[in-house]
Amino acid sequence: MFLRHLINPKPSTIIFFVFFCIIFACIPLFQYDINSIYQNTKVNSFLLLIISIVLPFLISMGLNNMIYEKNILKKENLLISFIFILISCAFTNNIKVWTTTFLLLFLFNNLLKSYQKELPFSQFYNASLILAVISFIFPNAICLILLLIINGINYSNLNLRIGTTIILGFITPYLFYFIFSFLLNSSITMPDFFNFQNTEFSSINMWHHSKKIWIIILICISLLSFLELFTWLYKKSMKSRRTFMTIIWFFIICFITSLYSTGEYFYFMFLPLSIILGNYFVYTKNRLIANVLFLLLVISSIYYKYMIGFNV
Repeated sequence: MFLRHLINPKPSTIIFFVFFCIIFACIPLFQYDINSIYQNTKVNSFLLLIISIVLPFLISMGLNNMIYEKNILKKENLLISFIFILISCAFTNNIKVWTTTFLLLFLFNNLLKSYQKELPFSQFYNASLILAVISFIFPNAICLILLLIINGINYSNLNLRIGTTIILGFITPYLFYFIFSFLLNSSITMPDFFNFQNTEFSSINMWHHSKKIWIIILICISLLSFLELFTWLYKKSMKSRRTFMTIIWFFIICFITSLYSTGEYFYFMFLPLSIILGNYFVYTKNRLIANVLFLLLVISSIYYKYMIGFNV
């Protein structure tokens, strides 16, 4: 029903997706004033609304095209983009998060480029350098250094020189920061790494029912998606198998880090989760259940977005 239009999409489907992103971002404005939803002390509300449309759209399309071009999912589709927009519905006023996720996309792309390269120095250096920049904004993102190591082991190209390259890439932005701080005679403030704190779930009873419904549906679809992935992983190509192991670890690291950090960190795990959910909706044999679950995800996400005033 719905999913077939997002697999091997026609140009009209892409145009529909663009309009959907615009309308989806504007849904809260049907019952709330723009200044109450899209408020920022440094950015105009209307400009923030434009950014909330453009940046998630670019991230979703970049992720979708990356996975297809790298042959991770062999069927051309728009599902990953659509899913990313839907599951990120809780974030409406987060320029810092959107910008960081955009950088994270480049980091992930460099890791995928390292496949079947004996000495992928530039890929690991670039990925580590990007991670260092991200750590200035979100210090606990330093945990993703584990992803670079796991990816190197997974693609069988990790050695002492690659490890040294990762270290050099990470310290480069900090070296420039120290030099400029010294030249400008300004104080040096290091990010507060590993500043972990337990996520507060005690207020779960205070959550609006739209949030509870959306989370339950997302968890159910995620569980089915992981089950589908592990069931059919051995049948995928060598490249897909190894890449999906990196994607799974990407999700695990982001998820665990999010549990012991602020809620903004949850946005980062939507990148790998979108791929895993997209794999399920593209390849599952039971199309009826897949279509029903996708419809439920769309409806619950729209409802959550509409009631965003009760969920922030």
